[in-house]
Amino acid sequence: MVDLNLASRSALAPFIKLGHFGATDVEPGVMLREIVDFGLVSLTAYKGQGKPLSDVIQAQLGLPLPEALKVSRRDGLSIISTAPNQWLVFAEREMAEDLYSTLVALANPFAAVVDQSHARAVIDVSGSRAREALAKGISLDLHPKAFQTGESATTLASQLWITMWQTNDLPTYRLSIFRGFGESLLNWLVSSANEFGCKIVGQ
Repeated sequence: MVDLNLASRSALAPFIKLGHFGATDVEPGVMLREIVDFGLVSLTAYKGQGKPLSDVIQAQLGLPLPEALKVSRRDGLSIISTAPNQWLVFAEREMAEDLYSTLVALANPFAAVVDQSHARAVIDVSGSRAREALAKGISLDLHPKAFQTGESATTLASQLWITMWQTNDLPTYRLSIFRGFGESLLNWLVSSANEFGCKIVGQ
């Protein structure tokens, strides 16, 4: 009899290989890590409902809805501005399970709430040469005076639409892309980072 039990796996599980790639005579300048076990929900405020939506999110989650191209963060929860009156809410691990139901209960009168958790691949790009690797295909100014921790952008990475935000000053950039394009983004990142030494690490 056919076993129909399905096992959950991450977006990049079929493609990702841990290890050191590219230049091997230097310490890796770029580190790549797939983020798994996360929750990701999009919020789009209905016309004229941005203020009440912001008020309820602030009151119940303790985070403001950030202004354009900004991120608000607290205790494993991040809200990323992606467009006027549009945000992604990202939750790590234990906070991820109830994220969608929580946001539906809070925001349903004021916004469209869509669960994106299984529709996206998410990759962290960090290291001393991360900016240089990303600059090969991203037309943003990633100089620390121009793009800093707590800032976000929706842009093209080698012709692939991504949402990205900077999570710390190492720097670490978190990249989110639709799941079907995850392999292409991963391959481009490795190729761009090869000359600096690229290490793909696990959780």
